[in-house]
Amino acid sequence: MKNRQWGVFTVGLLAVIGLTNEAQALPMFGKQTGLDCKACHLQHIPKLNAAGRKFAASGMTQSIKATDANNSGMDLNPSVMFKSIYEKTWDLPTSSGKIKVTPTSDGDLAVPKTASLFVGGRVSDKVGAIVNLSYKDIENNSIGGKVVYANEIDGGYWGTAVYSSDNFGPFSGMETYNSSLYKPLKTFDMKKLSNAFQATNLGSGSATGVQFYYDKDKLFSGGDHVFGSVGMYAPAQDNRYMDITNNLIPFARVAYEYPVGDFNLILGGFGIVGGSTVSSTEPMHIKRETYGMDLQLEGMMLEKSVSLIMSNVFYNKLTYTGLGSEVEEFNDVFNDAFSVEGEVNLTPDFGIKAAYMTMNDRNVYSDSKYNNVKDLDSAYTIGLDYSFALYLPMKLSVEHAWAKPYLDKVKDYRDLMVTLNVLY
Repeated sequence: MKNRQWGVFTVGLLAVIGLTNEAQALPMFGKQTGLDCKACHLQHIPKLNAAGRKFAASGMTQSIKATDANNSGMDLNPSVMFKSIYEKTWDLPTSSGKIKVTPTSDGDLAVPKTASLFVGGRVSDKVGAIVNLSYKDIENNSIGGKVVYANEIDGGYWGTAVYSSDNFGPFSGMETYNSSLYKPLKTFDMKKLSNAFQATNLGSGSATGVQFYYDKDKLFSGGDHVFGSVGMYAPAQDNRYMDITNNLIPFARVAYEYPVGDFNLILGGFGIVGGSTVSSTEPMHIKRETYGMDLQLEGMMLEKSVSLIMSNVFYNKLTYTGLGSEVEEFNDVFNDAFSVEGEVNLTPDFGIKAAYMTMNDRNVYSDSKYNNVKDLDSAYTIGLDYSFALYLPMKLSVEHAWAKPYLDKVKDYRDLMVTLNVLY
């Protein structure tokens, strides 16, 4: 009980001083910087462009108040986000391959699906902070956040992020690229059928950790940019099932940007390796080995904003052992996946998008009827995004996916999702 109370207290403390990067898309930062949302976002919120990535790397310390001699250095503001979803599925399979009857089989409307309150921004010239309190329609309500110390250098920043997130994954501390390695920076809301990092649960899930990063322009040439980070994280927010301090896993990330004509090419890679296995009588431990890469191309073609994103998980194995490892939320993971996503903005506010994905569940189950059921020969997703203002900034997305499983016994299935985000 004491461990659990201490874990809850730690998470609460992190949240009070913390920062959840989904807030990068919120109007509070427009007020802080004096810029329109489109100045920092690529195509549609929340995807970031180069200016948005630089703002994130600054620890969200950039502020129009920074030049005010009478200002204390603090610039904290609130924002609220509401997200409503309508979803309908057809022939979604269970873990054994049979048709699954779900609330969305006949269509499910959640208004709102989530409602989040954010308060934060610039704390001082080198520290940014925000708190995130979220209501969720089905899942547990959540609290999460991070604090960033950012030190400015010539052409960039180096810094440290301490974070705790309920579902944004191990790279929640500092990840500014749009490959969905960090859940909020995604192209599709229907993420499980469009993005390899989300389909393999790599870019999501609970995470508490620390991340050190380096972000710099013009490292080798006049137009390039490099981002690198190392850190340690535990896939939890409290000590309910595991001791966080005994389950910290090292990870590293690097990405390199280079201008090619009217485009910006970004090539990145990452690895997460560490942990141990224990007997069934010992406290729960985790062991992970994960490798992957991503490629992004963003720029202009025929005066239209275009982006292309490739995400590849080469190897992803996560194992839980010890007391409590039998809990459902700690299912072992062993898979790989590949995806390509693209979007074209026909107007500054209206874009069309498409994705292709494959996934291989490499687990070998003791009951053979579960083997290869989750494998996808292919999944195709199309959609549109429309950003507009009706008293408040809003984004409407409509997405439809077709999935073809690897096994003939598993019926092809599809999914329709309509989302509306309202920001204040």
